[in-house]
Amino acid sequence: MRKDDIKLGEAISMGIGGMVGGGIFAVLGLAIALSKGGTPVAFMLAGIITLLTAYAYSKLSLKYPSKWNGQFCQPGIW
Repeated sequence: MRKDDIKLGEAISMGIGGMVGGGIFAVLGLAIALSKGGTPVAFMLAGIITLLTAYAYSKLSLKYPSKWNGQFCQPGIW
């Protein structure tokens, strides 16, 4: 296997990233059309919730450290 070959995990990540990214841009226009100006408020609320969730995860990872640090699978498995 060459050094520049794409592995399975990398290919899955690129595929999921493309689908999620495309979905966000596709739904954004619909959200703006339906909410009539409420979209920025919704995104700000989602951002605040995301920051609070990230803060909680960081506090949990500091209190209960583990070898894999919150990863869903063992590194190098792909």
